Amino acid sequence: MGSCHGKFSFDSFSHKKAVLRRSFAGDVPARYPPYTTGKARFLKALLNGDILGLIRALIGW
Repeated sequence: MGSCHGKFSFDSFSHKKAVLRRSFAGDVPARYPPYTTGKARFLKALLNGDILGLIRALIGW
């Protein structure tokens, strides 16, 4: 009795679980609803690789 103390004993008697840590820094708000005309133009230009169209969609032209 008394030999089960400390960090290693705690780790022995506890269950570990998987944890996913992810940054939302690169998450584009245009990805989520409600989808407006501006968001649709932005995503279409992004998927087509149209840099000028992407800039226009961001500016609102």
